[in-house]
Amino acid sequence: MNEILQSIQQRRSVMAFSPEPIPNEHLIQLFRAAILAPSAYNEQPWLFFVANRENASAFESVLNTLAPANQEWAKSAGALVVTAARKNYTRTGESNYYSLHDLGMATAMFLVQAQSMGYVTHMMGGFDHISIRSAIKLDDGYQIGAVIALGKPGSIENLNPQNKQRELSPRMRLELEKVLRIL
Repeated sequence: MNEILQSIQQRRSVMAFSPEPIPNEHLIQLFRAAILAPSAYNEQPWLFFVANRENASAFESVLNTLAPANQEWAKSAGALVVTAARKNYTRTGESNYYSLHDLGMATAMFLVQAQSMGYVTHMMGGFDHISIRSAIKLDDGYQIGAVIALGKPGSIENLNPQNKQRELSPRMRLELEKVLRIL
């Protein structure tokens, strides 16, 4: 039996980032992995907005929409990625019930690829949904999924005591028996 991929085993949400921008060729590779995800009717409803640190105004614009507790550590990320899913099918105009599921799969591919390239990530749901939509100029045809902090690992010594403790805590996962039902 094959082992779980190292990039999956080692992935966790971190808060200690090195504040260096992400090279564009690395971003392209990360999103090439993301778009390989499956999707209902091959709609590929995902859309990603990257606020790389090298574009200070875009980075600050997205950072300022985050909850204060997230801003505290996300300010050191190399990039902030806003994920969104198109609400309706392009073919029929009907509601795409699976769009957030499909976005989640694309995001998972992105996270695994990032880990394999030596990057660390942290997904966030703590942000102002109205102001972030304005910051990235997103129309109502899309639903925002999450914001992802992306970057190279940084020093945990730069975190406040509470976040340092969270960063050093063991990665907790539910027991397989709690989430798996083989019929």
